[in-house]
Amino acid sequence: MPRPLRVVLPFKLCGAKSRLASILSLQERELLALSMLEDVLAAVSGLGKVTILSRPEIDVSHFTMPLEVVVSDLDLNQALNAFLQEMARGGWQEDLLIVMSDLALLTREDLLGMVKTEGDVVLAPGRGGGTNMILVRHPQFRTCYEGVSFPRHLDQARRLGIQAGIFYSYLAGCDIDEPQDLTEVLLHGKGKAARTLQGLGLAVSEEGKGALVRRRDVT
Repeated sequence: MPRPLRVVLPFKLCGAKSRLASILSLQERELLALSMLEDVLAAVSGLGKVTILSRPEIDVSHFTMPLEVVVSDLDLNQALNAFLQEMARGGWQEDLLIVMSDLALLTREDLLGMVKTEGDVVLAPGRGGGTNMILVRHPQFRTCYEGVSFPRHLDQARRLGIQAGIFYSYLAGCDIDEPQDLTEVLLHGKGKAARTLQGLGLAVSEEGKGALVRRRDVT
């Protein structure tokens, strides 16, 4: 029988998505971050206990699903690895699925495919060499989200002598960081993030190549 699953979503609200500053204001970026979090929460609902790992800035009172919030001032790696260390101390009773909270296109099918993939650790690569999801089944594995993290995570699995599975998915690979990434949300998104961008007047330009236009008449 498989072990129970714990899902952890790292989240940052204040100053969110700074690389989108050329197209979205701070308030709009924070609104988008919350919208993407809602989409990810909808996708992971029912998979297991859900924990949001956040700076002390988030209000989850408006979310309807049961949530645990772990507040940390640590950076991403330190916070995640402290969480993993705590699970290891407790005897590793659950597997841990780490899901980035900006995967606005993530589907239930992606998550089920991830969980079904064999490996002591399963990695879902993002575009540009990042790691968008990690399923940790081995208590010694730790995250290393510096620079191009996907090969770093593979190297760590090799050093530990554990099996690394890889789950490939276009939609799960689309983390939203750059202005051109918003095009993917507008074209393929079906959730809150897509509606938020549309409400802000953003649309895909007919010029193509990921160009966006903004209708200023939208309120």
